Amino acid sequence: MKTASSILALALGLTIPALCADTKDTGVPQYNAKTEINFEGTITKVRHVPEGEPYAGVHITIQSYDIFVGPESFLKFLGVNLREGQKFVGVIGCAVKFNGSDLVLARELRIDKTFVSLRDEKGFPNWLWMTTQVHTGGGL
Repeated sequence: MKTASSILALALGLTIPALCADTKDTGVPQYNAKTEINFEGTITKVRHVPEGEPYAGVHITIQSYDIFVGPESFLKFLGVNLREGQKFVGVIGCAVKFNGSDLVLARELRIDKTFVSLRDEKGFPNWLWMTTQVHTGGGL
């Protein structure tokens, strides 16, 4: 039993730092909570960046900002449906430079009276906590 506990501790010790590691060497900008912006507007464009690309998932455009919202599977799980022409959509996010262009990494969306939390206060993506299986009753 002690061996199994040691193996589990070693596995967690190697896995958690890898998930939380600073990945600035990849060339993909990281979230910086100190440079957050907050704005509201109408969605003028919704586009989908394919898997395998940096910032793959749903992007929207509001007030000429290109905004990375998150992976499509996470937004579907949350029941978030973004569409062109949708008004009064608020965004809190961090503006970064990516491939020579401005990009906003969204932390929170406000749609009507609904708040959608996409990242925690430090910018860690909430979708990384999502599992591939959703339990819908019964017991755990």
